[in-house]
Amino acid sequence: MKRKLKMDDVREGMYITILRGKVEQRVFPTPNGPEIQYKEKDHYNGKVLEVTALDLPYIVVRVHESRGVRSDSLDMRDIEVMAVSPKYIHSLLPDLEIKADPFWDDVQLSEMIDTDECIKEIFKGL
Repeated sequence: MKRKLKMDDVREGMYITILRGKVEQRVFPTPNGPEIQYKEKDHYNGKVLEVTALDLPYIVVRVHESRGVRSDSLDMRDIEVMAVSPKYIHSLLPDLEIKADPFWDDVQLSEMIDTDECIKEIFKGL
């Protein structure tokens, strides 16, 4: 599974975190002329976020923290996200029960195995 996710890769039921938060800029005067100051909103960086709803470019997440859970919405155009592993989640939140990703419910494992065997056969002589 790739770690850094694009907007279209995110789906309900995934556990993600923020790699880069929204960057805001301010222009302020200085003796040498105007300067631009950049500040990243990083309060969700590294936090465990469970995607509960999508209406792209917006997503609703449950923010899991040691002191509790709350919901928030994020604009995917302003941030970079990545998938997090169960090991990472349990390192931060050992008591969190990770829900199964519903994406795999409709995938038939036997069909995937058959496809793998077919691909092996195609490339066998190369």
